[in-house]
Amino acid sequence: MKIVSIHEILECNQLLKDSGLEFKIHLKDACGKQSCSVESLSVSNGTAEYQALYETLETYFKKLRFQLEYNEDKTNFWMI
Repeated sequence: MKIVSIHEILECNQLLKDSGLEFKIHLKDACGKQSCSVESLSVSNGTAEYQALYETLETYFKKLRFQLEYNEDKTNFWMI
């Protein structure tokens, strides 16, 4: 099983910042697989910003050969 590193999470957060997306990803440990939570850094983040966030996350983690699986409200995701 491939594991995402803290360096990759820091790189992802820098990518979000450089893209003008006001979000931060937090790495967590889950039983059997790693998970991340999404933190909005701006009260003005709306549907368009969240859609850009998810597209950026999908692209970034796909390059690392991960597929993302989200919880119901998409505030948490797992790398599979």
